Amino acid sequence: MKREVKVGFTSQLFANLALFTPHLFIPQLADSFGATKFEIGLLSTFFSATIFLSSWFFGRIADRIGRRRIIIIGFLASSIAFTLGYFASNYTELLLIRILGGATAGIYPGALTAYIYENKGTMGKFSSFGAIGSAIAQYISGVVATLLGLPYLFIISGISFFISLIFIVAGIKKEEYIAINIPLFPINIIKKNKHIYIPLFLRHMGATGIWAFWVLYLGQIGANNYWKGILFTFNYATQFLVMYFIMDKIPGKKSIGWGLILSAAIFLYFTIVPNYLWIIPAMIATGFAWSFLFTGSLKEITEKNEEKATASGLIQSAISLGNIFGPLVAGIIVTLTGTYKGIMYLAFFLTIIAYVYYSVQIKKA
Repeated sequence: MKREVKVGFTSQLFANLALFTPHLFIPQLADSFGATKFEIGLLSTFFSATIFLSSWFFGRIADRIGRRRIIIIGFLASSIAFTLGYFASNYTELLLIRILGGATAGIYPGALTAYIYENKGTMGKFSSFGAIGSAIAQYISGVVATLLGLPYLFIISGISFFISLIFIVAGIKKEEYIAINIPLFPINIIKKNKHIYIPLFLRHMGATGIWAFWVLYLGQIGANNYWKGILFTFNYATQFLVMYFIMDKIPGKKSIGWGLILSAAIFLYFTIVPNYLWIIPAMIATGFAWSFLFTGSLKEITEKNEEKATASGLIQSAISLGNIFGPLVAGIIVTLTGTYKGIMYLAFFLTIIAYVYYSVQIKKA
């Protein structure tokens, strides 16, 4: 494995550790500030909206000016923005800080993905390092939330982004680069890859509707802060194993379909669990589902598009677009019904629609 690829993989690990350490407990922190269920949903919506715009814009810029500078800017800005979360003392401040965090967290993913692919790194192993970073983040978040309190999650996040920055600055030399001119609205890239972007959007709209209130739902079925962190660790640990050892051997086109149908089954299962321990097998299955869907999508995008940073950035934009609408709709459902199960049924139906659409588009291709 090339040195540059090792550096990229390691920076991805720490970046995901940074991104997901505070993520799980954001709704709980907002709840402690007296936020309504609808306002809690808005946190995820605005965070994702800024990631969507940032990924779209900076993926295009990375194809024009090179990868290294965009990655460095993204990690430096994210380190500052996420550390600021420590100082949030009310809902409004938390909302503004999450908006800023989304804007910075969308800068680097497209450039980093393109850089790894262009240096002969495989998408399965690249994704697996992100997954292990997420797994560590979930474990740390449960422990820190229990022992120190929720604000300290942001300190760990900022430090982890800074570690990613150090790896990139020290380990990646300025690359020789041929600019690719990309229009501001890359309609041809979107049309070419719509069979990937649209299913990702629909599936993630349903999933993030669930995740926006997940920590509150887990509390409702008996989980304490420690277990709230541990449960998602099963998901990300499984992702690491599947992505590292399996995904590079499976065609991307096939694995996307598997990821969608398995996701739908999991979302339906969530509606019947009697207590938090029943979530464990579902989290392991979710690890398989997301590995199939996300890594398969990355493989298809990087292998079939010249504009790799733009096309990869649009994967994050598609996911973020789902993240915008999912929590917003979920907040409305919870407010009107007073239950979290309505979100899970919605996620099931959206993912079935995504699977049907994907299947039809693949047959046309």
